[in-house]
Amino acid sequence: MNGNVGRRRSWATGALLALGGWLVVSPLVLATTRVTAGVVSAVGSGLALAVLAAWARSARNQIPPLAIAMSFGLWLLVAPSLWEFRDGVDAWGLVPIPAWEVTEPTRAAIARAEWNSILAGLLTLALAGWVLVAARRRARPVPGAGSEHPPRVEAPSGQR
Repeated sequence: MNGNVGRRRSWATGALLALGGWLVVSPLVLATTRVTAGVVSAVGSGLALAVLAAWARSARNQIPPLAIAMSFGLWLLVAPSLWEFRDGVDAWGLVPIPAWEVTEPTRAAIARAEWNSILAGLLTLALAGWVLVAARRRARPVPGAGSEHPPRVEAPSGQR
């Protein structure tokens, strides 16, 4: 049974590690490098998630890194609203684009950056929350499986 539980933890933290990697490269893949706030949020959160997932995979107690990962999940969920991705579009991006492509592709890039952040936040919350709930269940004693402490054995009278 313990080997099976370890595999479940491993896949979830592995998925968080992969999600962190995705967030780091997503501005390039999704062509959202002109959305400055989105890039900073995605790359910063991705690096943090990758480090936290690696910590959770190697730690005995997964609760601290995954609790911190949940805070990054919340951040990714609300970052498009709080940071106003729309206001952070660079006028002079890394790759110049023709004037006739400025309006519609810019809106599409903003939408991709926002949805990437929201979906990554939801996935982070789901994965980290699932592992935290599983860890809490493992820590709770099973009713009827015996007591937490071994039975006390009284020493014979006169032998103390």
